[in-house]
Amino acid sequence: MLSPAARHRIETLARLAAEKSDSEGIAAPRPETGAEATEYELIMQQLGNDMRQLSDIQSQELKIEAKRAMVASYADHVAGALHAADATGKAVQDEILVTMMIWNFDIGAWDYALLLAEHVLRYRLTLPDRFKRTAATMIAEEVAEGAFAAFRIDTDFPLDVLQRALGLTEGYDMPDQVRAKLNKAIALQLLRVATAAEEKGDGPAGGPTAARRQALAHFQRALSLDSKVGVKKDIEKLTALLNKAPPEDAADHAS
Repeated sequence: MLSPAARHRIETLARLAAEKSDSEGIAAPRPETGAEATEYELIMQQLGNDMRQLSDIQSQELKIEAKRAMVASYADHVAGALHAADATGKAVQDEILVTMMIWNFDIGAWDYALLLAEHVLRYRLTLPDRFKRTAATMIAEEVAEGAFAAFRIDTDFPLDVLQRALGLTEGYDMPDQVRAKLNKAIALQLLRVATAAEEKGDGPAGGPTAARRQALAHFQRALSLDSKVGVKKDIEKLTALLNKAPPEDAADHAS
């Protein structure tokens, strides 16, 4: 854990690097000289060491555990970069921050990963060369796959995370199949929400039906993007169920 003075130094250097950028909205190349460059290179060396350690681990489960322990070492650098961007409206290319976004997706720290994703997309940070996907594609796909992994073990996935990922990546170019997967994941979680509300017997009248109508819309959107996304049966079953919705549910939806 760094001292307050050390954290202040990191934030100050991050601000200095950002202020050297000539444009707002697009991350500039990182300075190659000066104290801020030296500080960054030291952290990059640590990241390189950690990545070599990860490459020696064969188990994906153990890799995730290792990443969970490693991310804390980079928290101050990331916080400094975010604060500098807030203060200046500018940012510089930052492989460390981008890697931390990816690692936090890997370990299931969804809210923090999406916080970093906002920065990455806003300032158009580039992913390291080893990644073939664009940032928006990675964000959408990582969240969708995280949801599918939860569903496979009959566990809920945060609906707000799914919806936030969809909103963040709206308008960005990506394969239709990826956006279809994200819409499918949202629909499946909405169905889980509807079922849970019925079982508990709480919530507003018509709530489960409203959730199912939203799910149907996302299933249909997924199908329009990818005919092989695997939702045709879901659409048929859900449409039949909604057609049997009680009149009060239908009235509630219409209001």
